[in-house]
Amino acid sequence: MFARLAAELHQEPDEATASQAIVTRLREVVPEARRVSLAVRESRGLRTLASSDRLANEADALQYALGEGPAIEVVDQGGWLRVGDVDSDARWQGWAPRAAALGVRSLLAVALVDGEETLGALTVYGTDPGGFSERDAVEHALAYAAHAATALACTRRAATLETAVSSRHVIGMAQGIAMERYGIGAQQSFELLRRLSSTTNVKLRDVAAQIVETRTIPVERDREHSED
Repeated sequence: MFARLAAELHQEPDEATASQAIVTRLREVVPEARRVSLAVRESRGLRTLASSDRLANEADALQYALGEGPAIEVVDQGGWLRVGDVDSDARWQGWAPRAAALGVRSLLAVALVDGEETLGALTVYGTDPGGFSERDAVEHALAYAAHAATALACTRRAATLETAVSSRHVIGMAQGIAMERYGIGAQQSFELLRRLSSTTNVKLRDVAAQIVETRTIPVERDREHSED
């Protein structure tokens, strides 16, 4: 089953669909997993990339607003944690009572780790106390999280590669326009794009995209405006 799920997750075309598939298919591994969220780590903290329902999404949002909670803890410290009675848990005095008010009674949170990098957390929320108490539930969730982290990391690397290839293509087209317009070589055209990027404080790819779209060089457009 794990081999099949891993293969299916690796076939998802992008991060968004892979994340939603991770959330949806967890139920095949942990039958109790009816309310699930997948939070990913970003420069400003965590962000919910996919969730099964409103309760999971709101429980995550509370964590981000208060700066505490199970997903934040496992991302910071690694590993996993289980809470059998959220309302009486003293670890998160701000989050726990508010989550309980939403209907969260128990939970299981697992860090998503790829190599040495923690990508985020997979959190399963239960609406009854004492949830996820079976050892198999925890072990299956941990094994699934390992496959999920690998699949998520692969989609990210694929997206980065695709973006790099696309950027190179756009920059090459802009170089061609500059070479034709000014009768310069490939190296000179690239230096021109780099200078434009530096002087306008715009990313090189974006400068190239503007040139390709308008078929003009920014210095030419500036000259036209000054003449007007």
